[in-house]
Amino acid sequence: MRVHVVHANNRALYLDEIEAMHRHRYEVFVNERGWRALESPDHLDIDEFDAGDATYLIALSDAGAVVGSGRFIPSWRPNMLATLFPEYCRDAVPVAPDIWEWTRHATPGRAHGKDFNLRVQLVLNIAVLEFARLRGIGAFIGILETNLLPYTSELGWRSLPLGEPHHYGEGVAVAIKSAVRAGHLERLRAFAGVEGSVSIEAPGFDPVRGRIARRWLEVAASLPDADLARFASQDFPPLLSGAFR
Repeated sequence: MRVHVVHANNRALYLDEIEAMHRHRYEVFVNERGWRALESPDHLDIDEFDAGDATYLIALSDAGAVVGSGRFIPSWRPNMLATLFPEYCRDAVPVAPDIWEWTRHATPGRAHGKDFNLRVQLVLNIAVLEFARLRGIGAFIGILETNLLPYTSELGWRSLPLGEPHHYGEGVAVAIKSAVRAGHLERLRAFAGVEGSVSIEAPGFDPVRGRIARRWLEVAASLPDADLARFASQDFPPLLSGAFR
């Protein structure tokens, strides 16, 4: 299982995976959790924040299926908390260069066993912390259902409520800010038995670079965990410089 970092510069490499991610989100949020406000005849969960500012972390199984994802938007760009739910915050919605919003966190769901769900959850959270380290992110903000707060704590997050819980259509949620703490990434990797990075980030797209990068991504995704670090540490052709850093 690998987690691919997908953003405006490399999105053209992932058109199929992005559509599959939106279908997976619909299955999780609408069909399983009952978020009827998101119902759509095309069975895709897409909103106004699935735009150019969004970066996705998409977990792909060894067979290439989407099994989890998360959406990340800089706090200084239009985002869900600031635009739709500012009243969830007692004070102003936090904005800073090192704060990003984290929403639409989706894991496999009821169709998969508990062990597989836990594995995907661990790998996704490791990828989030890797992403934070590479981007210089110091904290994430977002909206979380209150019943999930103990679970996030078990994964090592220390979430600060930004206001009082609010009722919405399908439950109770609270705005939170979760700091990226020193040692969290290493502790979570150790707990999950993971050595090295779980993330893959392709370079920006152009016709030649894109085709080459896509093939190298497929090679990387097929490697066992123990081999990926060695693969990522080698010298790449100039067209791929930065793809696995």
